[in-house]
Amino acid sequence: MYAVIGAGPMGLATARNLSKYDIPFIGFDLNSDVGGLWDIDNPHSTMYQSAHLISSKGMTEFSEFPMPDEVATYPHHSEMKRYFQAYARHFDLYRHYEFSTRVVRVEREGDGWQVTTERDG
Repeated sequence: MYAVIGAGPMGLATARNLSKYDIPFIGFDLNSDVGGLWDIDNPHSTMYQSAHLISSKGMTEFSEFPMPDEVATYPHHSEMKRYFQAYARHFDLYRHYEFSTRVVRVEREGDGWQVTTERDG
């Protein structure tokens, strides 16, 4: 079993690729939903209200999941959050994640790793 730490863009891309090839994994994210720093509602986000993507959506979107036409060329952070949520739903990634879970420690154990977590609440 593999562990994916984080449900931001890179964590979701990793989760999607593991899922695509039926490789078992579990994901952990400190926050209550996908999106990573793009989720301004998450208390750990450094996002600010007027933030937009500085690269175009065409250069940023996942190749197998284009952003909808109605999304701005340089998406607002709220559009990015919705995009990551839609991506996770479309590829059924939510079921693999434990949200509101902090990864406290990752230690080598034999040929694998021991992941220690703490649930928030």
